Amino acid sequence: MRSSRKDGLRKVIRDLVATSSLTTNELLGQLEARGLPRLGETELFLICDETGIAKLDEVTGRWCDPAGSDQAVADRAGNDGKRMARRDRSSDTSAAFRRELRDLRDRFVRVGAVPENSAVPIAPGWKQVADAARTALRSERAAAVGKSMWQNIELVDGAILEETPTRRIARYEIQGSENVREGTTATLLPPEGTSKQHNGAVDVEVLTQYGSEITMAMPVEQQFWERARLRCDLSYLVTEQANRFHELLAGPTTGFDTAAAMQPVSMDGVLDRVPSIDPYPIAGLNDRQRLAIAHGLCPRLTWLWGPPGTGKTTTLAVLLAQLLDMGKTVLLAAPTNAAIDVALGALIRYRRQWVSGELVRIGPTDNDFLARRNPAVLLDEIAAEQGAEPARRLVEVRQELKQLRDRHRAIPDKDPSRTHERTALTSKIGDLEGFGKGLVALLGEVRDQVIAEGRLIACTAHQVVLKESVRRKSFDVVVIDEASMMTAAMTMLVAGAGVGHTIVAGDFRQLPPIVQADDVGAREWLGQSAFEKSGVARAVGRGSPPANLVALDTQHRMRQSIGDAIGAAFYPEVGLVTASSVRDRPARTIAHDEPELVLVDTSDLSAPLARRDGMSSRYNVMHAQLAANIVAARLGVARQPASVGLISPFAPQAKLLQSLAPDNDPRTIASTVHRFQGGETDVVLYDAVESGGGNLRMHRWFTDTHAGSEGARLLNVAMSRAREQVILVADMGRIHRGRPISSTPVRTFLQHVGRHALPWDWREVASEVGPTTIESDLTALTDDLAAATERIEIFSETVDGPATRRVLEILDNAPEEVRIGFWFGPQGIGSVVERALRNHHTTLHPLRRCRESFVVTDSVLWSAQSSILGRAPGLLLRTGHCPLAQAVRRQSLRRNVHGVPGTGQAPERCGCGTLRMREERSGGKRAGVYSVCPLCRD
Repeated sequence: MRSSRKDGLRKVIRDLVATSSLTTNELLGQLEARGLPRLGETELFLICDETGIAKLDEVTGRWCDPAGSDQAVADRAGNDGKRMARRDRSSDTSAAFRRELRDLRDRFVRVGAVPENSAVPIAPGWKQVADAARTALRSERAAAVGKSMWQNIELVDGAILEETPTRRIARYEIQGSENVREGTTATLLPPEGTSKQHNGAVDVEVLTQYGSEITMAMPVEQQFWERARLRCDLSYLVTEQANRFHELLAGPTTGFDTAAAMQPVSMDGVLDRVPSIDPYPIAGLNDRQRLAIAHGLCPRLTWLWGPPGTGKTTTLAVLLAQLLDMGKTVLLAAPTNAAIDVALGALIRYRRQWVSGELVRIGPTDNDFLARRNPAVLLDEIAAEQGAEPARRLVEVRQELKQLRDRHRAIPDKDPSRTHERTALTSKIGDLEGFGKGLVALLGEVRDQVIAEGRLIACTAHQVVLKESVRRKSFDVVVIDEASMMTAAMTMLVAGAGVGHTIVAGDFRQLPPIVQADDVGAREWLGQSAFEKSGVARAVGRGSPPANLVALDTQHRMRQSIGDAIGAAFYPEVGLVTASSVRDRPARTIAHDEPELVLVDTSDLSAPLARRDGMSSRYNVMHAQLAANIVAARLGVARQPASVGLISPFAPQAKLLQSLAPDNDPRTIASTVHRFQGGETDVVLYDAVESGGGNLRMHRWFTDTHAGSEGARLLNVAMSRAREQVILVADMGRIHRGRPISSTPVRTFLQHVGRHALPWDWREVASEVGPTTIESDLTALTDDLAAATERIEIFSETVDGPATRRVLEILDNAPEEVRIGFWFGPQGIGSVVERALRNHHTTLHPLRRCRESFVVTDSVLWSAQSSILGRAPGLLLRTGHCPLAQAVRRQSLRRNVHGVPGTGQAPERCGCGTLRMREERSGGKRAGVYSVCPLCRD
């Protein structure tokens, strides 16, 4: 980097940290938004460290002005300092605005509303436990940084769902297969190629992600783009947790009970005996649910095990209502926003009477049931009621600011006669901006006041860590829902907000937390939930469940045959039974003679497997083509409108299935199994993806299937989402060959399916009325190629088939505006394809190894069992479905890696004149992407 550019970069960094402390994510986003060179985290640290222009505070994880960094730490640790920092934001406004702010603060902020907590004695062993968890989090952070510090995700089809005076909720579609953790703070940037003269990066909070649909919250005054890029720091949430443990280890644990924190992650929380207890006398619940409530009301740790459909949410709703009626202050936490919304919604439906401010849901939500209620439950809505006048003034200030800026822009820069006018407007804008910041800070104090006075606070676990106003509050009871998805380390941080009266609810036979680091500590503290870390899961497996654990045993969701298969395979200790209400429930979406279990066995289809971008995960095009007919022919003629879940364990396949969902139909949801946990639909179509035609090693999800394995949990979650019917699309021959001989939950489930499921022959599915048909030859393919007006993408390992010359003729005559990509194996170099198209606008790409075998045009997808342009392509499927065709094309895209050309970029030729080949290695010591001359091997 040239010296002048580096000097300019240093000046911008100095100016940014002088105004406010910033996380690494925020600082890099602000630099990129200003058109400066992209930096990595290490480069940023070196630039700041060698000149001392900014200091990274180890406690807060924020870059600060070196002269003010100590104060920044004090502001984070001390309540008075934080409130003073808020007031100081308006110090540069006029005297009149300062007087108005003081008056508003005196009227709307009650003195003493935010209590000060006293220090809690440190429990024996806390420092060792907390240090182990902190070390594990640091390992996870290192793993995230080593893999890829940043996610840069392309977003399209942005829409604003809701606006308040301070916050906007927006929804986007992700162009890719990336997953983003809920609660992540990220940076929203304009799309590539946009003018850099924009209003800067926008800090956002990720609320939910279902499949490729993502919702986020952002400040209302920031610029909004329909197309944007989301820049995520993969280590952000992990870093914040590590910082929290650092704070708790550094000094007195004010407002944090270390004994309560350790209880759910140690053997102390697994009780051999408890006093005899009778089920709580309440109507409408079964005996196990009433027993769970009785245990939950006892001031100790209670474990609630809720297999799918057994009414865990209903049980928690009744328990929460009873705790509130007893005058308790309750924290309801869960790992995701969706889980919080479900639990809080159930409570509101059960306990219909409450006063404003009694129930407080922290964080924005896209759940319509919770929004705009009377009385309000969302924090922003309650704060808007209690601070209605400051909120109204903020709207007025922003409207006036827009008018003033418009007037300022209308004055020509070089008009000396209007210099005074321009200066006056600039002064007024600065004054109003300071006043607006003061109003925002005042509304922040009102929000803190609402949290302090709330009886039940509902928020994600990450909010418990991140939000100081929650950490300051004292809770009588902590309820952790979906705890099986929460890491043991995070469970400690949440449980410590209480005093030991803790209810840990979840299902440890469903999906565990996701961890990237592979060391022992990370697996212990981050790869396990509290159920595993404490030994509860092992005790249940040994047949000696803890005395303080209640397992619900009656499922109210799945039809009898589905419920029996789930219970026998995954919950033999519970004795799961189907409620009579389910047996008597009228069929909503399928006829009475329709089966509850359906198996589409693709063993003799030998469908090819491919990898996303050629390198990661996997997808099965032929399975997706069959699914298109199932959706159209079977589900499209449902007796009543059905909710449908299209699920796969692999993210790329989930993207293909998502393309099959009808436009603007919220009843159809496509997602990975991980993203669908906690949801339910009438019908579930589960695509296992694995196939014998891919020459890929079988994924461990299908080989490691013992009790507690991720393979068993994935199948359990996927199958147990269905209320009416399960349709399993799988190469059963390959799955049976890969599984162990010994009895496992997966083996038990598949045996049940084999006995009770109705088999649908895949040929019958392909012959159904729908977009997919079986083709006897490639005649129609040449017609589809000739009709293309925008794109053609061809993948064929060999190119020596009888249709190849006709295809080449069509490509040779294709208009220049048709973008064509042709991918083939090494033997295609120097073949008739290269000779015919060498000087054509087709982009030729030799590829080793070309696993794909399909052709995509504008709106049509063709696939073959073997090389589609080879001598023996085998069975051919044609699907006239534009969204699916384009989804397949996106999954097959190759990226430019270390100078190796990707999709749309012409490959280089070696000095010997030979076309260089793209070589992709997904494993081994030489894993990566290379550009190789097959002749010189250079």
